[in-house]
Amino acid sequence: MPNLKLSGVQVLFRDARQQPVPVVREVSFETQPGKTLGIVGESGSGKSMTALSILGLVPFPGKVKGSIKYHDKELIGLPDEKYEKIRGAGISIVFQDPATALNPVFTIEKQLVETILAHRQIETREAKKQALDSLMGVDIPSPEKRIKDYPHQFSGGMKQRILIAMALSCDPDILILDEPTTALDVTVQAQILDMVERIQNFNKMTIILISHDLGIISEISDEVAIMYAGRIVEHGTIKDILDNAQHPYTRGLLDSIPKLGVHKAKLNAIGGFPPNPSELPSGCPFHPRCPRKIEKCVQQDPPYTMNKLKFACWNPGPTNG
Repeated sequence: MPNLKLSGVQVLFRDARQQPVPVVREVSFETQPGKTLGIVGESGSGKSMTALSILGLVPFPGKVKGSIKYHDKELIGLPDEKYEKIRGAGISIVFQDPATALNPVFTIEKQLVETILAHRQIETREAKKQALDSLMGVDIPSPEKRIKDYPHQFSGGMKQRILIAMALSCDPDILILDEPTTALDVTVQAQILDMVERIQNFNKMTIILISHDLGIISEISDEVAIMYAGRIVEHGTIKDILDNAQHPYTRGLLDSIPKLGVHKAKLNAIGGFPPNPSELPSGCPFHPRCPRKIEKCVQQDPPYTMNKLKFACWNPGPTNG
């Protein structure tokens, strides 16, 4: 049974003329306990806004439409006081910039304890013990000493571990990781992903991993959703995506990944730029950048093809034939 199900989710803002602008368009997916869903796309594709819609954190004056069900409880329209009981305790998120996500004027202990007390009816002494256990769980060295330190006393990788500890401190069953390794070097990236996978295997939680890097997504994901211009354009198992991707945008992302043992002076890249949500082109939003476009692509936005591998394309197949 899915523990989270999105159906036809839209996130709408308004432009200068007060016309609705969809930054997330008809997004649908579901997640399973103990599994990882990767969401991939360039900046501005709607990945982070989709995550914020799940948590009821879309900034004003944005509007969320459709359906988001968490264990069959509808989240869209849920009062703030009820949503606050789900954030952190049921669904938790690690935001993408560890340098700004922690409050610089409070110790790590104070920030962890505050998070725990917000969701659990326990004494402060017990909350401090749980905070220390959380740091130990993410491999912070000398946690009994470091818990008294301030954020500026930690490296970027250590800050990211602290944010993950904070997100896990109330034992959520769904963890959203929004670009968790963007500001980290390759070695630390690998350590963070290994740690997340170990924690997931221990407590069987669901992970939604958001990234612009399909290589990172492929490390730990079971399924992958490819987003472009606010919409999911391809969705399948990680094996299907890696071995049999059909959408030209997915193929472009795959071709841009460096390959071990293959030396190139310049990596392949997708030409052009993602469209502005308020100025989407006619037909398929990807057609101005697409090497496989046909006349129909310019005229009509393709629907989802609901086979084993779901995709939205009039002329699917490998970019190079």
